[in-house]
Amino acid sequence: MNTQLLEQIAHYLVSQGRGVLAADESTGSANKRFAAVGVAETEDNRRRYRQILLTTPIAKDVLSGVIFYDETFWQNTDDGRPFRSFTAESGIMPGIKVDEGLIDLSGFPNEKLTKGLDTLPDRMANYRNNGAKFAKWRSVITIGEGIPSKECIDANAFVLARYARICQDNDIVPIVEPEILFDGTHTAERAEEVMKNVFDVLFRMMKAYRVHLPGAILKTSMVLPGKESGIAIDTEDVATRTVRVLHEHVPAELGGVVFLSGGQKPDDALKNLNAIAQKGPHPWGLTFSYSRALQDPVLRHWAGQQEDIAGSQNIFTEQLRMAVDAREGRLAQDATSDTFVSGSQDL
Repeated sequence: MNTQLLEQIAHYLVSQGRGVLAADESTGSANKRFAAVGVAETEDNRRRYRQILLTTPIAKDVLSGVIFYDETFWQNTDDGRPFRSFTAESGIMPGIKVDEGLIDLSGFPNEKLTKGLDTLPDRMANYRNNGAKFAKWRSVITIGEGIPSKECIDANAFVLARYARICQDNDIVPIVEPEILFDGTHTAERAEEVMKNVFDVLFRMMKAYRVHLPGAILKTSMVLPGKESGIAIDTEDVATRTVRVLHEHVPAELGGVVFLSGGQKPDDALKNLNAIAQKGPHPWGLTFSYSRALQDPVLRHWAGQQEDIAGSQNIFTEQLRMAVDAREGRLAQDATSDTFVSGSQDL
């Protein structure tokens, strides 16, 4: 394990003015998004769409990394360059999603565990040898009646810790993602309580399995009321609760923190990140690792006008500008509407 290299990669991923693009939707998830906007669900369409994102000129200036799905990791640009090489040459570190999806946690209804740990050592070595610098593994924690159980939290924390150690044994920075699902009728108070518990168990497990924390990154949800709760998202409350959990339950020596959008509307994901950033300073670099919050407006445009690549890239450019402004805490709100606009013009 090269701890110095791991720390360098982790610090770059959360460096000032940059963030991480999550382009790691599984084939099934990508196809569902395509079907929703009337795009044919083919491998080449998935490749063409992701090429638009990766070749947007501003990407090299504001993205520190991109998380690929296995299919995309091995795909090429139109002129034959592997996506992973193209991004690396642009200063965007290639990363890879390595979990293999969710399975039922036997004996615990409505709770899930993530599979793929048994084959991970060989797969990780292959990704490393082909240029991957970091990886991501997602676990999910559902809030509901009587859940999450202690056993579910313990099991997922163990898997995340073992994954993280396997990454580091291959000089790959692990992004650990214990997502607290937005789905549900729970309150923000309940979400905060669960997140505290999950983080306490996760970092205790990571330390037990000798994960080098300065060379690892946490990908986390924000503290939100459940999507079906009927409770409106209050930006100040989200920021206050999220920052409190992070500062009190995430080790200061961790390599960085990135946020998932987790089903929020793009505007909510941006303004909540902006409010969280404004409550700094934080002991670690803190930025975005968004998928739909960056991509949804792009996909809607591209679905109707696939020949208008420049138009799609202009939309992605604006989404990236707003995300960078949000991670710096400088996202400006229009005084007459709820539309958030970029506060900087120099990107």
